[in-house]
Amino acid sequence: MKKTTYFYILRETLPIFFIALLTFTVILLMDKILRLIELIVSGVGFSQILMLLFFISPSFLIFTIPMAFLLGTLLSFGRLSGDSEITAFKASGVSLYQLFLPISILSLSTYLFTTFLVFYGLPWGNQGFIGTLYRIAQSKANIEIKERVFNDMFNGLVVYVDKVPIQGKKMEGILIYDERDAEKVHTIFAQEGFLVNNPETQEVILRLLQGDIHRFESRNKVYQKMKFDTYDLRLELGKIFTAWGARLKEHEMSVDEIKEKIRKMKILGQDTTSQEVELHKRYSIPFACIVFGLIGVPLGIQPRRSGKSYGFILSIFIILTYYISFTATEILAMKKTIPPFLAGWAPNFLFFGLGIYLLVKTAKESPFKPLVWLNEGFNFIQRKWKELGKDV
Repeated sequence: MKKTTYFYILRETLPIFFIALLTFTVILLMDKILRLIELIVSGVGFSQILMLLFFISPSFLIFTIPMAFLLGTLLSFGRLSGDSEITAFKASGVSLYQLFLPISILSLSTYLFTTFLVFYGLPWGNQGFIGTLYRIAQSKANIEIKERVFNDMFNGLVVYVDKVPIQGKKMEGILIYDERDAEKVHTIFAQEGFLVNNPETQEVILRLLQGDIHRFESRNKVYQKMKFDTYDLRLELGKIFTAWGARLKEHEMSVDEIKEKIRKMKILGQDTTSQEVELHKRYSIPFACIVFGLIGVPLGIQPRRSGKSYGFILSIFIILTYYISFTATEILAMKKTIPPFLAGWAPNFLFFGLGIYLLVKTAKESPFKPLVWLNEGFNFIQRKWKELGKDV
């Protein structure tokens, strides 16, 4: 009997969880999808765009998995409560704590998976994303540098090439006007050159052979001429590529790398608050799965007549409250008002305690007054909305 009940609850919760996971992930990806469309317009292949989405997905899943789990729990238990199935379970001798068991197993599973994404998936995905981005940049540079045309695809550079006998491999008769530093304008002439990708720094470099550099300093009115046999010119990848790459580099470190950085900074006597906050965030974010599972069950079976929309709005309200408090404690920790440890764990402690309190009160069938007031307020708004619709 109990085994059948557990599978029944999981069958109710899992479909909603996966639909919510897909919905929340797509919503959070919308901003990135718009940026990726810019890459499609600029000639990047669809398969490469899919690879970028695949690599960036862990950075969204660590947030959308707890959110989807909360919504799935609230809506499934709301449906069971609305159809009086919770009452039937209790009449059959199944307590609320027993009904909570399959949700606790599911919350633990999502917690472990989210932890895996935070510790391994996130750094792997960010590094893969940046690697793919730079390969795209290199291939675009190979394709778009055309002979006998002033190429201005690179930030602050104008490149003119007399001949491109082997596309992407070799260029001849190169003229470069470099105005990235307004006070020191460079004009570079080279007999030959080719593009290379530095695997360590993941930069696109134009390697020039046998040429001259003409430098003019506007402030001092000084002109210099230098000869070179080999000269490496770092190319800016354009606004789209630079913005993506710079943003992700800040978060691509693994937990072990963050710990090592903290250790080295402490030896040098440097402030490690930012790194410690990031470290505690890595540990605490997956715990939201446990917290939301604990809150979702008692809130889901509260008596109401508001339907599924109530459960959806309530879940959004809880998610916003949780992540706003998460952001607030992070800001306080960065200002050294509270210890870095509390930046990640204070919201979890608060909501975990609230979840246990709600679970115990619901098991005793004792109403939670703030929720009753919220339910009455929601019903009032619904009634007024329907009256307004009738008048129109």
